[in-house]
Amino acid sequence: MRAQQMEDGTIVVSGATRRERFNRIWAGIGWPERDPGYMCVVGERQDGRHHALWEKRGGLWELGDAALEAKDRFLVESILVDGRDAVATSYLRTLNGLCFFAEAKKEPSPASRPVVGPRLTSPFAGGETTATVVPVPERVVLNYRSALEKTRGLIVNGRLLIHETNCPRLVYTLRQPLDDLLNSPVMKGLVWVLTALADSAANGNLQLPEPAPWYTSPPRGGK
Repeated sequence: MRAQQMEDGTIVVSGATRRERFNRIWAGIGWPERDPGYMCVVGERQDGRHHALWEKRGGLWELGDAALEAKDRFLVESILVDGRDAVATSYLRTLNGLCFFAEAKKEPSPASRPVVGPRLTSPFAGGETTATVVPVPERVVLNYRSALEKTRGLIVNGRLLIHETNCPRLVYTLRQPLDDLLNSPVMKGLVWVLTALADSAANGNLQLPEPAPWYTSPPRGGK
């Protein structure tokens, strides 16, 4: 599967047998804890439903590689992470091709970008596209069980489609009891991105939290 940006700002993902058009494609990362970490790439379809397109499990280094692959392969624009894990989040700062808002201050933030529009260009070099690392809003982190229940409701109501071949771990995890999902990196990655996409669709943009310490740290190179 590979994505292509269209002139109208939408993104077309082509697979072996069909093509699907999306308004935008974002990703969520559940950091490694007792289990390996997890990244889930989700597209917002033009009919308003969400489509889980791709997943990756592993340690912090594997998730960093996955973030860069997703950026190039699926044109992921925003990557939602739990900024409370400063060590894990800071690791993403070392990866060329990902940016934080302090590094992209000359570009429009997700809150001011249209639902469908051009992607950010990289502040690093060559005008290449980049994915922006976005902290999960504090209200979602502090009310995770409610956010998890809301996500399960979207699934029950048919608002989430899953590419089962590309997301086998997600398919397996969704069949587990709710209490088993509370500390699951798989579910956290899915909840972060689905909640952000749903909130963005409801509000017309992505509501960002107040800056956290990692969020306002200066760009690499001391600029």
